[in-house]
Amino acid sequence: MHYFAPGASVADHLAADCGMALAFIVVAGEQERLRRCEAPDCGRAFVDLSRNRSRRYCDSRTCGNRLHVAAYRARRKEAAG
Repeated sequence: MHYFAPGASVADHLAADCGMALAFIVVAGEQERLRRCEAPDCGRAFVDLSRNRSRRYCDSRTCGNRLHVAAYRARRKEAAG
């Protein structure tokens, strides 16, 4: 089964594939897995594929790490006086 016309551009292929993936998530009743990154300066959306549905950031190496480092530095600064 094809979701795009023959000779369609790569952008059309990606749009069709993303649309079908979104439809499959909705049909499966997994809408709560669609989330927004909790980093205040990030507006990305992602699909939480973790087993316990606990993912908070679009990428833990960037958004998650940046927030954890900032919290650590704030704690150190507060402890230092």
